[in-house]
Amino acid sequence: MSDFSPSSVADLPPTSIDTLQFGNPRVLGWIQEAVAEGDRINRSDPSYDVIERAQLYVVGEQLGPERLRLKYIPQTIINETRKAVQAHVSSLTDIKPVFGWKCENEAYKLQASILNRYAITEWVSQMYDLDLGDCVKYSLICGTGDLVVDWDPHTPHGGANQLTARDPRDTLPIRPAMSKGPQFWEGLVLREEHSVNALRNMYPTRKDYFRPSTDTALSRVAGRFRTAFAKLITPSDPLDQLAQQAGAHTRQTRSGNVVIYRTYLHDRTKNLTGKPILMGTPGSAWAYMVSPQGALYPRGRLIVSTDYHILYDGGNPYMHGLFPLCRLRLWSVPWQFLGIPLMNDALPIQDAINDTMNDLRLGIRQWVDPDIIYNRNAVSESTMRLLDPRRPGKRIKVQPGFGEPYQKQDGPSPQVLAAASELYDKLTQKFGDMTGTANLSALMNLRQLPSDDTIEKYYQALTPEIRQEARQVEAFMRDLSEMIKGNYFQYLTPAKRQAILGTGSETLADFDMDPGNMIPALNPGEPGYTPELDPNLTTRDERAAFFQKQFVFIVSPNSIIAMNAQEQKMIAFQLYRMGALDFWSFHERMETPNVGAPPAIPLPPLTPPTPDVLSGLQAQALQGVAQAQLTGQPPPPPQFQSPDGRNFTLDPASGQIMEIRMPVTVVERLMAQAQLQIGMVQNAPGRKSSGQAPPKAEQRSDGQGGKRDLVSESK
Repeated sequence: MSDFSPSSVADLPPTSIDTLQFGNPRVLGWIQEAVAEGDRINRSDPSYDVIERAQLYVVGEQLGPERLRLKYIPQTIINETRKAVQAHVSSLTDIKPVFGWKCENEAYKLQASILNRYAITEWVSQMYDLDLGDCVKYSLICGTGDLVVDWDPHTPHGGANQLTARDPRDTLPIRPAMSKGPQFWEGLVLREEHSVNALRNMYPTRKDYFRPSTDTALSRVAGRFRTAFAKLITPSDPLDQLAQQAGAHTRQTRSGNVVIYRTYLHDRTKNLTGKPILMGTPGSAWAYMVSPQGALYPRGRLIVSTDYHILYDGGNPYMHGLFPLCRLRLWSVPWQFLGIPLMNDALPIQDAINDTMNDLRLGIRQWVDPDIIYNRNAVSESTMRLLDPRRPGKRIKVQPGFGEPYQKQDGPSPQVLAAASELYDKLTQKFGDMTGTANLSALMNLRQLPSDDTIEKYYQALTPEIRQEARQVEAFMRDLSEMIKGNYFQYLTPAKRQAILGTGSETLADFDMDPGNMIPALNPGEPGYTPELDPNLTTRDERAAFFQKQFVFIVSPNSIIAMNAQEQKMIAFQLYRMGALDFWSFHERMETPNVGAPPAIPLPPLTPPTPDVLSGLQAQALQGVAQAQLTGQPPPPPQFQSPDGRNFTLDPASGQIMEIRMPVTVVERLMAQAQLQIGMVQNAPGRKSSGQAPPKAEQRSDGQGGKRDLVSESK
C-alpha cells in the first residue's frame, strides 16, 4: 500500500515519504512542462499579440520606423491613448471604496469592526489605491490585470499585506477551466524575476542554489523592463516571437537575475500512512498537522523553483486556501481566455490622429515653404543656393531680359487643409467616445462638496461602459477581500493592531488558548464557545475555515466611481445634525485630516475581567473609604491596573466594573462626545435649516462687501 493517494493532477509525480522529506527531482521537469503549456495557452489568445504594441503606445512610442527614418516628415504624437488610460485609472481608483465585512453573530461583531477599521487604515497608509491603479492599467492595456496578494513580514510593527500588479503573460495557467476566475483552475504558475542577492536573503539555506538565469529564460518574463531587455538578446526559443527575427541564440547570462516559478496546485493527495504528519516549518504560522486519511494539502500545494532546483515544496502558507492572485477583466467575452483590451478598437484611431496631424503639419509647411522653380538664366547658382523665399525684404540681382528669377509653386489646396483639420477634430472626438474619456472627465469634475444636483449629474454622466467597468472592479475586490481577511486572521498580531488602532482593538482571541491571532480557541463554558472553535476538537486550519465564514464582504454599488461616497457624506451630515452620529465618525466620513481620536473613558469591558480585577477594585474601594473618613472628602472612584496593562474602575451608580478605554462603537463615541460637550450647535443664528433639498456649500454676501460660507438646504 502506498503512503499517499494520487494527487489527481495529471502527470504530476506522486508523493511519498521520501519525496516529502528530500524532494522529488521529477517534479522540476513537470513544472517546466507546465510552464511551456501555460505559455502556449496565453499566446494562443487573440489579445496576446496586441499587448506589446499597446504598451508602447501608452508610453508614446507610436510612430513606425519608416516615419522616424524620414527626418523631413513631421513626427508629432498626440498621445490620446495615455490620456484615456489615465482617465479610466483615476476614475476607478481615486476615491476610497465603500466596503467592509459584516457579521451577523453578535459574539464576533467586535472582530468585524476591527477588520473594517484596520482595512481602511491600511488602504490609506499602504496606498493600495496605487497598486489597484497599476492592475487597472494592465487590464486596460492587456485585457487582463493580475494582482498578487502576499503577506510581507518585514514591514514595521509585524508585517502587512503586499499587493503587486502583474503582467498577465507571467501568470501561466495549469488546466484552466472555462470559469470566471483562476481559483477554479487546477493550478497556476507565477513567473517572476529577482536578483540573486534578494533570493539569498529570502532563502538563506539555499544560497548555493542560485545562479543567474539564461537570456532565454529572462526574455520570457513579460513584466517590467522586458522591452528594453529584449533588444539586447537573440533567443531562438520556438515559443518566443523573436525567433522569427533572429535565428542565432546565445545562452550566456548577461543580467545576473534569476527567474523564479511559484506553482500553486489543487493537490488532493491524502495521508494513507496511518499516523499524523507535520506539514510546513515547525512553529510557523502556516504549519499544520495532517491526521490519518486527511488531506495532505488542505489549502493547496505550493512549489517554489528555479530552472535548476526546487526551493520549497509543501502546503500553501495562506489559511484562506486560495491562489494569492486576483484577476481583473474590465471587458471579457466567453470565447477568449484573456479579456478584451480597451485599445483593441482605439489604436487604429490613434494612428489616424497622428497621421492626420502630421499630414496637416506637412501641408502647412508646404504652404508657407513651397517648392521653388528658379530661372537659371536670370539668377546665378550661388543666389539660388543662398536665397530663402520666406525671408521678407529680399534683394535679388537678376540678369535683365531673361524673365522672372523664380516662381513659387502652389501648395496644398486650402480646402484640403480645412478638411484635414475637420477630420482631426472628428477623430479626436471619436477616440473620446470609444474610450469614454469625456464621461469620465465629467465624473471627475463632480467629485466635490455635495450639492443639490450632484447625484442627478452622476446618473447623467454614467454610461453603460463606465457602469460595467465599476461593477467589474467591485466584483474583483471580493476575491481581494477574502485574501486580505484571511491574512489578517492568520498574521495580524495584537501588537500590530494596538499600534494602529489603540487598545480598543483587543479581542477575546487575544486571551484564549491560541493567542497571537484573531481566531478564537475556546474551551467549554467560555463566552462565545462553539465546538467548531474548540482547540481540543479541531485544528487551527479548521477553526480558521469556520471563523472566516462568519464574515461576509459587502461593497456598496457604484462606490468605486464615488457616487456612493457622495450619498454617504450627505447621509452622515443629516445624522450628525440629528445627533445620531458622533463627532469623530462624522469627520471620518468627511475624510477630514488631523481630527484626532476620542479620549479614553469608563466603558463596559470588551472582554471579561479576571477575578483579580474585582478583588483589586474592592481593596481600592475600602482604602478610599478609610481615607475619606479621615479627610472628610468623598471617596475617589477606585482604579486598578491588571497585569496586561488594562485599567479598570467601578461605576459609583451601579457598581459595575468599567474599563477605561478608547470608545469603539458610535454609541460609545457619543458618550465621549457628551462628556467633552462638543457637537453641532442646535440653535445657530440665522434662519433654521429647511431640509427641502440636499445640503450644498454656497458663498453669500455678508452685507459688508465680503463673502461668507454656508450650507444651504433650500430649493
